[in-house]
Amino acid sequence: MLLDTADIPQADQIWDVARVPEAIDRGRLTTEAIAEYIGMKVLRQGHYYTQAARILGLVAEGEPGDDPQLTILGRSFARSNRAEQRTYLRRLLLQRDPMRAVIVAMRMAPAGLERTAVAQVLQGLAPLADSTAYRRAQTVAAWLTAVDLADWRDGRLFYTGPDLPMPSSTPSASGLIS
Repeated sequence: MLLDTADIPQADQIWDVARVPEAIDRGRLTTEAIAEYIGMKVLRQGHYYTQAARILGLVAEGEPGDDPQLTILGRSFARSNRAEQRTYLRRLLLQRDPMRAVIVAMRMAPAGLERTAVAQVLQGLAPLADSTAYRRAQTVAAWLTAVDLADWRDGRLFYTGPDLPMPSSTPSASGLIS
């Protein structure tokens, strides 16, 4: 296991995750204020979406109870237009686990991946129960499809992003796609 369960996103809408840096940049510093800013999310969702922005490297890791802080990338992201943000998101998803590991697995599976296979990739990265892995597999797949890095066809997830060199080993958090 390479990641903590908190490092596997559970915020379904990547474009709402993209609004977290904007919220912080505009002074919304509590999970309640962030949840409200990104649109009618409950407190728990505010936490999930802020954590997802951390997974992407847009929000800095902090001590529990600290106000969220943007990274340098997060500040630039917050001040970018939607097209630029889409480019940022595509690059981040290609570079950061667990999304990178799912992309590698998709590229190694010419017939695509069923959601259970995506869940198994996530379980290889973090200690997730089957039901949790299955649910978070949907989140990761939703992120990848939202920025056109993947597409569902006949119940299978296929990679549709840029043609990158294939890694020589199995997916991991060690940086297979740069």
